Amino acid sequence: MKKLNNIIILIITILICNILNGQVGVNTSNPSQESLLELYSTNTGFLPVRLSLVSSASASPLSQHVKGMMVYNTTNNVTLSEGLYLNNGTEWLRLSTLDTPIGNVKYGVQTADHNGWYLLDGRAVSSLPVSVQSNATSIGFATNIPNASGRYLKAKTGAETLGTLGGNTAFTVAQANLPSMTFNGTALWAGSHNHTYTDRGNIVANASNAGAIVNNQADDSAGTFTTSAAGDHSHTFNVTTGGSNSAVSINPKNIALNIFIYLGQ
Repeated sequence: MKKLNNIIILIITILICNILNGQVGVNTSNPSQESLLELYSTNTGFLPVRLSLVSSASASPLSQHVKGMMVYNTTNNVTLSEGLYLNNGTEWLRLSTLDTPIGNVKYGVQTADHNGWYLLDGRAVSSLPVSVQSNATSIGFATNIPNASGRYLKAKTGAETLGTLGGNTAFTVAQANLPSMTFNGTALWAGSHNHTYTDRGNIVANASNAGAIVNNQADDSAGTFTTSAAGDHSHTFNVTTGGSNSAVSINPKNIALNIFIYLGQ
C-alpha cells in the first residue's frame, strides 16, 4: 500500500511539474506552445471578472493600480462607460472601441437616435428610455437635453452652465458701434453767391417835413458793395449714410448635419 501511495504521489508531482513548466489548456490537451493558458470551446466564451469602477483615475474597488489588470466595468459616468478596461499602473484605459464614454458628442447624417446616440433636440429627459435617463442626469441634464438645432458647438466658460444656449445669427450695427469721426466738406463753386445792397449815390431827396433838401448819399457812388461783418452768417449741409438698418449675417458657409450625444444603450 505504501508503495502504491508513493507511485500516486510521483505521478501527481510529474503532472504538477509539467503544468508549472509548460502550457495549460482548458478543454484542450494540446495548448499552443506560445501561450501560457489556452481556453478552448465551440459554444462558450471567456467571462472576465465584472465590477463597478469609480473613475478612470481611481483604483477602486481595487486597493491600488496594478499594471496589466483587466476587468469588465459595469459603471457609466462622465469618465467611464461599460466595457473592458485595462490598468496601465496609474489609470484605467478602455479597451473596447465599441463603447463610448457617456456625454460624447458627434456630428452625423443620421436623422434619429441610434446605438446609444441621441439627437440633441431639446426633448425632456423623462421622455428618454428609462435605462439612459440616469446617464443624462449624471452629466448635468436633469430636465431637458440641449437643443442643438441651428447651432454650433462652443466650449463653455467656467461661469456658464453645461448646455446653455446663446449667440445670434445676425446683428444690427448701432451708432455706438461706429468709430468716432467728423465729416468735413466744402461747398461747390457752383453754389457760390453774394449778398448786395444798393447805395443811393448822390440822389437828392426831401428828407423833412420842413421841406429841407438834403443830399441823402453814402459815398456819392452808386453800385454794389459788400456787407459789413455784422451780416456774417453760415450755410449748413447734411451728409446721409444711405443705410437701411439691415441686420448683418454672421453665419459663415457651412454644411448642415445633426448633432448627437451618447447616453448609452
